[in-house]
Amino acid sequence: MTVSRLVLAAASVLLLSSSAVLAADPAPMAPTMGAAGGGHGMMRGMFTPDEFMMLMADAHKATASMTDDQKHTYRQQQRARIMGMSDGDRAKFKADLDTRWAALPDAEKTAIKAMVQARMAAHQHPDPQ
Repeated sequence: MTVSRLVLAAASVLLLSSSAVLAADPAPMAPTMGAAGGGHGMMRGMFTPDEFMMLMADAHKATASMTDDQKHTYRQQQRARIMGMSDGDRAKFKADLDTRWAALPDAEKTAIKAMVQARMAAHQHPDPQ
């Protein structure tokens, strides 16, 4: 295999693995008038994969004993809080997520990734055909 093919294969694997995490939207935003796409996915791309994993781990812990309605309200409140942050506050929030993720043991990171991937797979909508 030539070097260029090896680099192309590695880049493809990297793009495919990162796009699965980035393409997932934890829950759609309520539609707003005039927003492209009806306001869905406004937080998409805001977080790195590691930040997203830490955010999901925090949400999982916070909502463990909640009813579905309470979880829905929690997600809406968190989304509104994050979207309402100034750029500086959001940068601090993201830095905190990064720091806490880096401090986790590898076994815990693996468990969180598996939990998030399982939840995302459970919430995938079947492709209508």
